[in-house]
Amino acid sequence: MFYLEKRDGFARIGRIEINGKTLETPCILDFSDEEMKNVLKSINFGYAPYIVKYLNERIYEALKPKEDRLEILTGLSVLNPYELIRIFRELKFSKPIYAVASATPLTIPILVYLGVDIFDNILAIAKAYQGIYFFEDFEIGINDLKSFPCSCEACKQLKSNKDLSYEEKSELIAKHNTEVLKRKVELCKILIEGEDLRNYIESVAKLNPELTVVLRLSKELEDERFSRFKKSKCYFNTIESFERFEVRYFLNRAVECYKPKTKALLILPCTAKKPYLTSKTHRAIRSKVKINVNEIIVSSPLVVPREFELLYPAVNYDTPVTGHWTNEEIDFVAKWLRRFVEKGEFEKIVAHVEGGYRKVVERALQDYEVVFTAENGLTSDKSIDNLRRELECYTDRYDLYEEMFDHMFRYQFGIDLNVKGEIRGRYPELELVRKNRLMRVDIEYGMLDVYRDVAKKLIDKKVYTVKIADFKPKSKIFASGVVDASKGIQPNDIVVFYNDDVFGVGKAVMSSKEMIEFDRGLAVRVKRIWEF
Repeated sequence: MFYLEKRDGFARIGRIEINGKTLETPCILDFSDEEMKNVLKSINFGYAPYIVKYLNERIYEALKPKEDRLEILTGLSVLNPYELIRIFRELKFSKPIYAVASATPLTIPILVYLGVDIFDNILAIAKAYQGIYFFEDFEIGINDLKSFPCSCEACKQLKSNKDLSYEEKSELIAKHNTEVLKRKVELCKILIEGEDLRNYIESVAKLNPELTVVLRLSKELEDERFSRFKKSKCYFNTIESFERFEVRYFLNRAVECYKPKTKALLILPCTAKKPYLTSKTHRAIRSKVKINVNEIIVSSPLVVPREFELLYPAVNYDTPVTGHWTNEEIDFVAKWLRRFVEKGEFEKIVAHVEGGYRKVVERALQDYEVVFTAENGLTSDKSIDNLRRELECYTDRYDLYEEMFDHMFRYQFGIDLNVKGEIRGRYPELELVRKNRLMRVDIEYGMLDVYRDVAKKLIDKKVYTVKIADFKPKSKIFASGVVDASKGIQPNDIVVFYNDDVFGVGKAVMSSKEMIEFDRGLAVRVKRIWEF
């Protein structure tokens, strides 16, 4: 059985035992390793690649791999991106996925991203005998090399011995190629642990047009296994960034949960420093102008009402700033800005923006009356005077921090709990307290962490809850101990676990579906526990 330990989307770290050998995935099965040959001999590879299923399902069923421990995928290297995505769309991911003869320096990261757990070095060996030498991100013919730049043992022998036979030379190149693949797999493990794989994928996909197509099509696969909250920074450096899960989920969810209250709206540009309220520009504006209205911050590709700025990815992202906005960027951001504005009943809209930001506002709100207040910079005396004049009449009570907690809770747990208390702390390290701590902002993950009183209310509402068997967990809850889990739980979500005697708060490692279906693997990391 597969033992899941960590997820980053479909990519995962885990362990599986095959023929007495424990493999930590993702991993490379080395066909030249004597110890590994016993593992390989025990695997039933079948006689038909997966693509035969689409040509003749009856023949595929007769000839497919008869392997209960693994999902064997053969023939992936000859598929076009559409066929590849079609296959991964059908997989259930209940077993480790072994992509046979598919590993190259470029394909490993994207296949790990799609959910492949196990690779081999068949292509590394075959290409070596064709005179192809692997670098970290590309391949080159051995005749085009003036020297061997790698310092692995195989390359040291290639450098020191000029009189090698074709067979000897090919065998050493195969060893080098295999080492490159192993390093690439280890890199993927590091990226999964850091929840940073997508950023890397967007960079390497640009090295090959087909990989870029695979990445663009991969959005069709995203589901409950992707994390809504992560500790890694989002880098929105390519057009593919607009379609990544974090962007699409945040914008859709924030629009759904947004409940503006004031009669006026202030639109501001984003800042390099996150969260925005800690930036020099936003602090300078607020030090000179009393802002008592709803605010929306325009960025690319995000549009962020102030109430959501402590949520991931708004709290932790970066994007190239050139001063030039493409039409595609303007259209995308304008569409979402309009959707947020339509959620309110604003009598006045003030846009304190310039340059490309102004183009976004003009396109989004062309049929609205918008007052633009920025002149010669956002913090110039003239700009500040204009802004003060437009907003000074709005003096109704509007508690921004209170609204932040309400909006973040609704976004994260999907309900209005209306928990009130005293807000303490220095922004952004805020917490809500009523005798005891109720909840706090977890800046590392861009989410709320909850405590005893709120946890009990979530149990009553049966949202983000995990029912466990009759035991008292310590630091971990495994899938074998999960009795049931409420729908919608995704990796990294804050969940409340409980049985008849104890309850507590933890962080999900699996989706709720996996917690119920899997017999092994880590389901929840325990943060705190209480007795009823």
